[in-house]
Amino acid sequence: MDRAIDTSVAVVIVGAGPTGLTAANLLGQAGITTLLLERQAQLSEYPKAITIDDEGLRICQAVGLLDEVCAHILPAVDAHYISNGRYFARVSPSSYHNGHPLISTFHQPTFEGILLQGVQRFPCVDILFQHTLEDFEQDEQGVSITVRTPQGTLRHIACAYLLACDGGKSSIRHMLNIPLQPPLTRFLPLRRTGRRASSSERWVVIDCVEQVDRQEEPIIFFCNPARPAVTVPAPNGGRRWEFMLLPGDREEDLLRPTTIAALIQQTRATQPEASTTTTSQIIRQAIYTFHAAIATRFSQGRVFLLGDAAHLMPPFGGQGMNSGMRDAQNLCWKLAMVVQEQASPELLETYHQERHPHAEQMVLFSSILGLLIMPIQRPIALLRDLFFRGIVQHIPPLREAVESMRVKPQPGYTNGFLLPRTQRKNDRYRGLLLPQPTIMHNGKQMLLDEVLDNSFSLIRLYATQTEQSRHAVDEAWQALGVRCVDVEAKRMQPFFKKQLPSYILVRPDKYIMGAFTEAEVKRITKDMQALLQREMINISAKS
Repeated sequence: MDRAIDTSVAVVIVGAGPTGLTAANLLGQAGITTLLLERQAQLSEYPKAITIDDEGLRICQAVGLLDEVCAHILPAVDAHYISNGRYFARVSPSSYHNGHPLISTFHQPTFEGILLQGVQRFPCVDILFQHTLEDFEQDEQGVSITVRTPQGTLRHIACAYLLACDGGKSSIRHMLNIPLQPPLTRFLPLRRTGRRASSSERWVVIDCVEQVDRQEEPIIFFCNPARPAVTVPAPNGGRRWEFMLLPGDREEDLLRPTTIAALIQQTRATQPEASTTTTSQIIRQAIYTFHAAIATRFSQGRVFLLGDAAHLMPPFGGQGMNSGMRDAQNLCWKLAMVVQEQASPELLETYHQERHPHAEQMVLFSSILGLLIMPIQRPIALLRDLFFRGIVQHIPPLREAVESMRVKPQPGYTNGFLLPRTQRKNDRYRGLLLPQPTIMHNGKQMLLDEVLDNSFSLIRLYATQTEQSRHAVDEAWQALGVRCVDVEAKRMQPFFKKQLPSYILVRPDKYIMGAFTEAEVKRITKDMQALLQREMINISAKS
């Protein structure tokens, strides 16, 4: 790389959407010099995503923006599914496994504005709008990128790592020649066209403001094969409507205000006990093509794909933006350790290893959910209704799984930066996302993550205060830079439901590296030391 370099930073992020802004906040927290590039003159004014899940809110908590975000969401929203004027399923999740409601709705421009304000807390992070990445080169020493400025001139910027958060049409992914492919295509059922599995659909999306505040309403899926539709309540009297385009539909016809008003009225009429009709002021309408695809790999050398650049999914599971935020959290703590020479670059290989399988599960889940709840063939819709009304509703475990949203794939890693398997019962917790109960700490009630912070943590579960007072953590863990925290066992019991281990070792992103008993402490300590010696430089030398 022999170009004249204008600027040198540790990390360059391309794309100031939710994923890029989340990554910038996480790297800023870690003190990593970061440059965020956005080709537009400002953040997008268009609301695209509209739901944030409990994991997404937990990541907002991790970057210190939970209160600001929660002030602008509709929390704990239910989802109802209607066919032939009758409900066939209701999702009303009450679990706070991650400390937050499973489904909340939000206004994306407001959310991005909060993330942008969060980035501005960190002097180590700079943001350049109207700057477009034109090209890049990478070698063993770093990445050199060429950027076009608003004046049309070119700048050359050096960085150690490049993060592509530049959306579904990612230019960086194309430059790397990384293809997209449907998720597990061989397992997908035949699409409603009768041909081989399709990976895209067109929908008209309408955002409006209603005169009557109906924010207590759930998300409603109108599963009518004649025209599948969905409506989602949003903060401040907002509401989104989405209608599927059918074969033969012309986009210009469905975008007419008179057509939109008729579609909304006709759809509302099929809702049992529909609320009073009110006038909706349309603020935006557009045609979106929903894709189901995933990049064959999430990284190449020093360049990483995140968010829509790495995976595209239909909106039915509400997981597109949330999956991008998970990507950012998984990668950024690893990047911080490598940049700060606390870890070898081999640690970054676990990003693809861990995130690709889970993202693929989410793409597949969203695709199958769309096939199940939004078919346009009447025989399939009839079979669906019979299944839910005749089987699911009469089998309590199935009904509870649907109502509590336990059908959603849970995050978990089988391979990656984890302690070695022990072939013991506590292996069942290895690679799972740690639950986040409310605990007592220094006489105050608080969520667990507030105590753990964004570091490696060793949680010791105690049954009585006497047990807690007798506990002394081995100095070896402290030497490894691991934060030691005591938690009352009964706080975890509702989440694990089985016999609890004595210790839980947790990563900065709150995934469990391993769980073990008192008798296994010495052996696990050696395993951790061996893992760090293989993957990392001695942390104690840097702490």
